Amino acid sequence: MAWALIPSGILIYVALYSVVPMLPGLERLFGTAPGSTHLGISLPFLVLVLLSPVVPRIRLPAGTVIGGGLFGVGLFGVLAGLAPSLEIWTLCRTLQGAFAAAVPGLSLALLPRLYPRKRAQMAGLWVAGNVLGGGLGRGLGGLLAEGLGERLAIVLLALPVAVIAFFVLRERDRLALPAPRYTLSAWPLYALGFALLFVNFFVANLLPYRLEALGLSQGQIGGVFFAYLAGIPGSALAGVWVKRLGVVQAFRLAFGVAALGLLVQLPDQPFWILVGFVLMMAGIFTAQAIAGGVSGQGGSGVSGTYVAAFYLGGTVAGLVYPPFIGESALWGQGAALGVSLLAVLLAGRALR
Repeated sequence: MAWALIPSGILIYVALYSVVPMLPGLERLFGTAPGSTHLGISLPFLVLVLLSPVVPRIRLPAGTVIGGGLFGVGLFGVLAGLAPSLEIWTLCRTLQGAFAAAVPGLSLALLPRLYPRKRAQMAGLWVAGNVLGGGLGRGLGGLLAEGLGERLAIVLLALPVAVIAFFVLRERDRLALPAPRYTLSAWPLYALGFALLFVNFFVANLLPYRLEALGLSQGQIGGVFFAYLAGIPGSALAGVWVKRLGVVQAFRLAFGVAALGLLVQLPDQPFWILVGFVLMMAGIFTAQAIAGGVSGQGGSGVSGTYVAAFYLGGTVAGLVYPPFIGESALWGQGAALGVSLLAVLLAGRALR
């Protein structure tokens, strides 16, 4: 089971995030208005929010729950690619999110049990896998959509999740976690999770529209999303930074880099947008690895609630970004900077 945690963390994010650079193309495919696909981005993460705290209560072996979740993500990803209308596509995406809820919280809670002496390092590697999945999903999504069309691109990037689910479900491990413990006293940690994905999604959802207006093709836009891979080194080394600087200072440094990236993206020039996006991703995913490692140490109840808050941030970002389409970058980047500042201020209470 241990071998599957990081690969599964890669593949579910490939499937979930592959549609981001395709949003303008999907709207043309379905004949709908700009921004009309936003529910297909926000609803999967809304159901993930609602179900993540509930998943630890399922009285089945952790491997069975994770394997079933992976299978559902793959199955409904394929069906989303075949959807005849925006409504069916949105439904399939929502069901993808429901099954995805089985994976992140349990994975974060399992890591300290499987690797008790390398908890921070393994949490960092798990987030690095998420980063790799998100970067590959967005990057390959744009490239494959331009070459093969949106439908086939979505199908091809969802199939590997179903394949790894088959192997996970065949495992004989019967790993079980203690009964979940839920607490609202960790609300500052949950707020950090909210801020992390809000900033990520809010900027990333606006990016295809901004770059398309600057003349970039769908394939070029997908290439820009390979900037997500910049988060791999920092998140993989998050444990090292924590040892050197302490949890709070390491988190603040990481989010400071993300804020710098937001500022660099202000000019309407593809080069500076790319440089700023790279900096933002490097900082955000390092901060995510640090906060995720802290949540896992609180057990499955705390990690599940943290994951719920994390994806609530993505859900809210998916709901509020459409009015910013076509507006000055100053408005969008300013909103993201405001949320980043709140996260930095809360870090002292959240990560103690």
